[in-house]
Amino acid sequence: MDDRERQLEMEGAQRQRVALLALAAALLYLLGQTLLVVLISGKEPSTGLLQGLSPALHGAKAAIVDPRAIDERYLDKHAVESILASLLSAIGLVLLIWPLRYLRAAEVARGGKPSKVTLVMAGYAPPLLAVASFVLAISQVIGAHKFITHTVQNTAAYNAATGGVFRGVMQLLAALAFIGVAVALVLVALRAMRVGLLTRALGILGMAAGVFFLIPIVPLPLILFLFLVGVALLLLERGGMALPPAWAAGEAIPWVNERQQRAAAARGSGRRRESQRASLAPVPTPPPAPSPAASKKRKRRRG
Repeated sequence: MDDRERQLEMEGAQRQRVALLALAAALLYLLGQTLLVVLISGKEPSTGLLQGLSPALHGAKAAIVDPRAIDERYLDKHAVESILASLLSAIGLVLLIWPLRYLRAAEVARGGKPSKVTLVMAGYAPPLLAVASFVLAISQVIGAHKFITHTVQNTAAYNAATGGVFRGVMQLLAALAFIGVAVALVLVALRAMRVGLLTRALGILGMAAGVFFLIPIVPLPLILFLFLVGVALLLLERGGMALPPAWAAGEAIPWVNERQQRAAAARGSGRRRESQRASLAPVPTPPPAPSPAASKKRKRRRG
């Protein structure tokens, strides 16, 4: 058994499991983010500009009770929901490793140039973001409870409860990992599409998922959800989706839409028919050249 056959056998053995993990990642991450947005962030009271300036408007250096205490009380009240939502999102991010690394390994096996950036981003950015975001959620809940139960709830108490080097490091790691996940989605989808492992529509959807993951125009990760569900259906060959030829061939075969293939075949057959008609058409014979004797007679008549 050569390396290509071994690779195809390994891909076939893992395909169903990877598809189910991609589907679970899509559902869990979307559910976690929905809980955060709908149940927590959507109802969380915000501290406005006037609330922040109210001490200065009354001639005080600092407020007796920090205006941000409203947010901290709300977070402390919804601590369980916040931790549960962060946990679901973190599990979804960890499960994201398998479909990304599976597509990356299949792409390299079909002649794609190995990329260390793609390998590192796909393998380490999702779990790093999962751990950092979950730890941050717990830290925020603990800080909110510490601030609410403090005897004095002024600005100094707020900074002591919500600041610190540890939380700053976690925020930095979460930001870097966030960028890494977006880069991994774009690179994996692009490279897999180039060798024919993903259809053009699914590859573009994966790249869009990476862009909108980094720039969340919509608060919910719907594009990422659709991409992961599409990858799962493709690997399971469900929902009217079939594996592109590159999966069975074990080599790069850029994917072409069936409609485009039929149109190209029709254009090719039309050209062949035109060339056949041109070859079968009679070649026109040139008129016979006048003989020298006839030309001499015409010259004598003119003379």
